[in-house]
Amino acid sequence: MESVLAVDLGGTKTAVGLIGVDGKVLDKESAATPLGDPREAVALIADLARRVQARTGRASSLGLALPGVVDRKGGILLRSASSGWDHVPFVPMIEDALCLHAEADNDVNACAWAEAHFGAGRGLDSFFWMTVSTGIGGAVVSGGRIVGGANAMAGEIGHLVVNPGGEVCGCGNRGCLEAEAAGPAWMRRALRRLDADGGYLAARPRSEVNARAIAEGARAGDTLCIEVLRESAVMLARGVAAVYTLLDPEAVVLGGGVAGALDLILPVLLRHVPSLVLAAGARRTVLGPSQLGYDAALIGAGSLAMFPY
Repeated sequence: MESVLAVDLGGTKTAVGLIGVDGKVLDKESAATPLGDPREAVALIADLARRVQARTGRASSLGLALPGVVDRKGGILLRSASSGWDHVPFVPMIEDALCLHAEADNDVNACAWAEAHFGAGRGLDSFFWMTVSTGIGGAVVSGGRIVGGANAMAGEIGHLVVNPGGEVCGCGNRGCLEAEAAGPAWMRRALRRLDADGGYLAARPRSEVNARAIAEGARAGDTLCIEVLRESAVMLARGVAAVYTLLDPEAVVLGGGVAGALDLILPVLLRHVPSLVLAAGARRTVLGPSQLGYDAALIGAGSLAMFPY
């Protein structure tokens, strides 16, 4: 098996890399994603791919991770909240631009596929991948395969309601896991209390009060940051518990930017999840971090080309 070209087309950043047969990123280029006309995004991908291939040699196939709901057969990005794109045939467009056959899926499924072959899901028959970042997404692996669902929406854990009547979510509902536990939820909780509580975050411009700063404050012992993190993690525990109950997987693997604070989040999850799950003591489900880290989606895109399904 040869190395493959991988494209992680995100709503903020686009990365193109060469992925080796061992799942390692051999080379990569990245740039801000041009939103609006999808042809500009395709032109950027083509440019980044040429730069990578000029250094590494031409790849024979390509994998593409897309930010939203994907029609895999047609190679179409059906809708994407992060980019605003709707019914864009990215696979045919990129195949034409690069003269390479492409396999594609949404970025969350791609992450799960990478973990299945090169990370925490290797050797497991079933596991659940959860991305916790600006949003929250999930992917189901069962029988060693990605479960797509009747409408290509299996695993959409971010829109499980965990706090009825809670925060308004981008989907229009209230109290979705994404609205209660993703990075922006951390920020909202902190900003509401900042004037009264002060502390570690008080000297920062409000534009810099984000999940990373809150995690730093919690590690430094700041009371406000610890409480914001705890409340967000308790909401996340409700989502994780639902996964345990519905799917009974061998593992739940956490990735994404907010999961970078897993050293702080995991103790809260391990404390709260058992009380929300039937026969928790009899389960052998492992809850832990991605083994692939920041490049999980890019490696996942390469995995789509190496191991098409």
